[in-house]
Amino acid sequence: MANADAFVVIYGTTEPVQKLHQISVGSLSFLYSQDGLRRISWQGTELVRAIAWPIRDENWGTYPAVIVDERVEHGDRFEARLRFTVGDERLECDLAIRATASGELAADLTMTPRGAFSTNRAGFTVLHPIKGVAGQPLRVTHPDGSVEETSFPERIQPDQPVKNIRGLAYSVGARSVEIGFEGEIFEMEDQRNWSDASYKTYCVPLVHPFTYDIVEPVRQSVRITLSGSGRIGSEGAQSDPVSVNATSRAAPKIGLALESGWLPSGAMPELGASAILLRTAPDADDLPQLARFCADFDEVDLEIVLPDDLPVSAGLAKVATALAAEGVAPSRVIALREAYLGSHQPAGPWPEGLTPNEMFGAVRTAFPGALVGGGMMTNFTELNRCRPDTTRCDYLTHGLTPLVHAGDDLSVLETLEALPQIFASAGALAHGRPYRLGLASIGMRTNPYGAAVADNPAQIRRTMARVDPRHRGLFGAAFAAGILATTEGSTVEALCLAAPAGPFGLIPEPAAYPQAGYDGEGRAVYPLFHVVSEACNLAGHPRLSVEGLPHGTVGFGAQTRDAHRLMLANLSDEQCAVTLPVRAFVLRLDAGTFDDATRTADWLATAPRTQTADIELPPFSVAFVEGTFSSD
Repeated sequence: MANADAFVVIYGTTEPVQKLHQISVGSLSFLYSQDGLRRISWQGTELVRAIAWPIRDENWGTYPAVIVDERVEHGDRFEARLRFTVGDERLECDLAIRATASGELAADLTMTPRGAFSTNRAGFTVLHPIKGVAGQPLRVTHPDGSVEETSFPERIQPDQPVKNIRGLAYSVGARSVEIGFEGEIFEMEDQRNWSDASYKTYCVPLVHPFTYDIVEPVRQSVRITLSGSGRIGSEGAQSDPVSVNATSRAAPKIGLALESGWLPSGAMPELGASAILLRTAPDADDLPQLARFCADFDEVDLEIVLPDDLPVSAGLAKVATALAAEGVAPSRVIALREAYLGSHQPAGPWPEGLTPNEMFGAVRTAFPGALVGGGMMTNFTELNRCRPDTTRCDYLTHGLTPLVHAGDDLSVLETLEALPQIFASAGALAHGRPYRLGLASIGMRTNPYGAAVADNPAQIRRTMARVDPRHRGLFGAAFAAGILATTEGSTVEALCLAAPAGPFGLIPEPAAYPQAGYDGEGRAVYPLFHVVSEACNLAGHPRLSVEGLPHGTVGFGAQTRDAHRLMLANLSDEQCAVTLPVRAFVLRLDAGTFDDATRTADWLATAPRTQTADIELPPFSVAFVEGTFSSD
């Protein structure tokens, strides 16, 4: 992808991809960058997802590191020395890493402040994978030397599953890892709450104030020992045809998310979405305009954010009256006080006043014809920590974003591994009630963990940013197909993948930030438009399962009245190939078709298709497939 235009087509930004260097020392291997070590493996088995050294600001954003010096030696052993500063040089950091062929890996970090340095978290974090680990035995060594035999949580745990950690030991199959920590008290959280595909061991414990000052040098170390032997598995490219099979479930319904500032400036291209999810408040000046836009949809679901100082019944009545004046009768309603858009630890303290469970009655009174939702408008984390009483509500809901802890491409893609486990945990909490996702997107809609989402004027890959440039590229289209694919086997009944316009929009609009590849180009839609359009076409139809896809590729499909229709997406930066069981009509959304696909909203319906059984999928491309596939 040396061509800059092709690069922007995929990622929506000119920011270079993070450099990850593959390191192998005997049977020990990992990916190295200036931000951390990833995919730490022994004989091909991943045992540690990552070691990182983020420095968080007061809003839980990550301070950008300024590299002062980097020295790397790689021979029969690996050594790296990294000096960097953060916060306008107010914190100086010195990192040393050593790895040997015997399976020993050591990391030492010294953080030296210039005056008092304020942070929410600083130092080592160690991530543990979920594949082969969830629900499995875990040995914990505490600072007093005592040993506890426990296990990694199977269902996603809302609070810390392990505290006061000096050492951890666990296995993945026949291979094992021991991890030792020094210099601080560590504890573990279940990062699947935020859709990270990992458990995280970190410091300092959350019993400490969220914002604290580093006033003197801090030294931390991590020691990792990997061991075990056996047959090494592989995840190579597939050569056999995939199989396409019927399932007992329907493809989920697709809606659009809407709030103030997300209305298109002109007519919305025909999409096929039958539902819209409106978030509003009693004091929203544009509520009449929003309601008029919603009136064209078959179903209107409502999220109401109530100011904490406004009586609940009065606020709900004001919204109900405004919607009724435009002829809108919501099908579903969830209402929360504004304080519940923030995150609170399971043990509290919790906001004063009515809790979400105590508001159900008032919602039913204000909207007697609507189903009443329980859950949260933010992430699964907040729902898991404040679980609704499902005997008093009619459905469960929450949103999704991959940008809470990291913003690089690999981390964002890894979150797709965690989504099935989120869906399983949320489905268990629903106790048979319908389960409907809110907005599932790359960007962060609201920040429960700080005062605001992160500004992103340069349009880079940034943690906790509302506007993520990848949303506008092929990456965003493929990622949306990935979200759809992960709902297979779950009870997810409906979800939103985008908004009409704005930071999560489907159509380009003038913005205060640069939109590489779109500004002044006269484009009609983003690539994501076509994935959402096809998902709308498939909604409610019998779902199909695609098995035997190569690693990094996902499939989503349904059987319509006329044909079997699939979306196959390559979620990697390497080209791959898929062989269908029979020839079918194929249209590919990739760098070569990007120009045509973004200049007209009806590209999916009018572009010529190729009849073939062999599909080449370039990086982050999506193939739209239509044919007839018999199940074995």
